[in-house]
Amino acid sequence: MDIVARAKGMLLTPAQEWSAVAAESTDVATLFRSYVMPLAGVSALGAFLAGLFSGMIGFAIASAIITFVMALISVFVIGKIAEILAPNFGAPQDSLAAMKLAAHAPTAAWIAGFFAFVPILGGLIALAGGIYSLYLYYLGGPPVMRVPQDKALMFTIAIVVVAIVVYAVLAIFVGGLIVRAFI
Repeated sequence: MDIVARAKGMLLTPAQEWSAVAAESTDVATLFRSYVMPLAGVSALGAFLAGLFSGMIGFAIASAIITFVMALISVFVIGKIAEILAPNFGAPQDSLAAMKLAAHAPTAAWIAGFFAFVPILGGLIALAGGIYSLYLYYLGGPPVMRVPQDKALMFTIAIVVVAIVVYAVLAIFVGGLIVRAFI
């Protein structure tokens, strides 16, 4: 898998790219190593640059590490939850398919996250990337998770609600760690 071609496909021709993802033979470790970690690193670089431009090198490093680690944890947790939820939406419980969905859907958010260092505009770009990633979850459910098309929207909503809860819990936990580190 060529990561640049895959990311470009997820952004420009997602329906076709999801079919390729569904047919692809891989394992979770390879998926994380070859796709999730590099793209989460792009977003972490944006967080680092944003912190660096604020003039605080320690904050820049912490932001990059937190962004990267939260991305990895989120993909894993959302993948596991998608696996558990799948039978409720007429799809088989398939851990690899769930990880494929969770690993590829945030592509737009990670790439857009690079622009976090650009004042105001970076936030808007990141928001647009996040919204597009929600759409990618919707498109990916049927081909990857084998969710029936008529249940794809509800499956996506369930995943989005779970993603929001996961991010909120992680943010509270990580925020507590940061507060303890700086006090």
